[in-house]
Amino acid sequence: MGQLRSVAPVLLVFATVFLSNATSGDPTATESPPADITERPTERLRGLTPAQAVALRGGNDFGLKLLRRLYAERQDKRANVLVSPVSASMSLGMMLNGAGGETYNAMGDALGLNGLLMVEANEAYKDLMALLVPLDPSVEFRVANTSWLEVGFEIRRDYLRRLQEVFDARIENVRFGDSNMVGVINAWVEEATVGRVTELVTAEEFAGLVALLVNTVYFKAAWTDPFDPAQTTTAEFRRADGSIVSVPLMGQLLDARVGGGEDFGEDFVVVELPYGAGAFSMMVVVPTGDATLTDLVEGMDGDRWLEIVDALRGEVRTEVRLPRFELTYEKVLNDVLKAIGMEVAFDGSRADFSWMVGNEGLSDRPHIGWVKQKSFIRVDEEGTETATATGTAFAASGNSVLQADRPFLFAIRERLYGTILVVGTVTDPTS
Repeated sequence: MGQLRSVAPVLLVFATVFLSNATSGDPTATESPPADITERPTERLRGLTPAQAVALRGGNDFGLKLLRRLYAERQDKRANVLVSPVSASMSLGMMLNGAGGETYNAMGDALGLNGLLMVEANEAYKDLMALLVPLDPSVEFRVANTSWLEVGFEIRRDYLRRLQEVFDARIENVRFGDSNMVGVINAWVEEATVGRVTELVTAEEFAGLVALLVNTVYFKAAWTDPFDPAQTTTAEFRRADGSIVSVPLMGQLLDARVGGGEDFGEDFVVVELPYGAGAFSMMVVVPTGDATLTDLVEGMDGDRWLEIVDALRGEVRTEVRLPRFELTYEKVLNDVLKAIGMEVAFDGSRADFSWMVGNEGLSDRPHIGWVKQKSFIRVDEEGTETATATGTAFAASGNSVLQADRPFLFAIRERLYGTILVVGTVTDPTS
């Protein structure tokens, strides 16, 4: 054990990967989701246990906090943002299982768990995955977790048992100093994401590493109402700075749930486009009038998101036009997580992961070294592999037209209880 005690710093590293792949075409199954997904979200939450409701609302709010921070901190104001609340919350939830005292409270508060005991949070995490994965047979939804642990570094057995029982995590004992470890980990990530996320980690990030927890989420679904490639045209997209770029604009006429609009006192319009049998959908929110995407994102939290969802009205005939685009996003989240209250978990002099680590006498407290998320989404009308399709629309009555020719916000969500799988902004579809 003397060799391990000489390592400084000792890093507990956590990474998340989200890959969304939506393919256009007819759904392959006709089963309906197990509840009325047209009910308002506040009504549907009554069917959850108190702990489940707290975890669900907290997870969405946590993801929207990340979105606000990442959007505000962009160096390039044309840069797009893409974050998965589910993946980040689940991965940090694995690390939370090893935290104690001030570290547990700080991480739990930042994750929106609002004082839940660890056993309550774990039940909520487990129940959420049990709900999401089989919810729609026509949608492919995969979650994978692996924990790589340095040989000789003592990890508590009860912690490993929780990882396996709650998160179905695979446990691997390795030597991070081995020359092939980067390739081993990246190969696992690549396989878990069907080859669409590569090179998650580098050798330089392994300095002082004793544990690496990786979560991947993979979502693949067909539009319930696919776009016709013949309806795609080239159109102008006006960036936030007023400059113009030409983009391929997909289009279709369909019955869709829409909401917002200046006639209803709102500074946005929103459309919901379902996938498969209807359990999952894409929400696209476009600012209207003098409102901007920045205005929309700055005010976005869990309550505001519920207001947008609640604004959806009954189906009306709507013409939807939105850009075809592809986003790849990679971000080390350390600064953002510290800013929302997790700073103690990164502090080698204060972090408490005593519910995870069995070693004593270390020269530096085990702490989180870095948190990285890498995401990919592609939107097109034909549904080529690893594509996520996104839309936006507005209608009040009759055949309305919504054309997303300015920066907008989008989210993929589960419609039964409203879990946000991924949320992002499109400032420049060509970026």
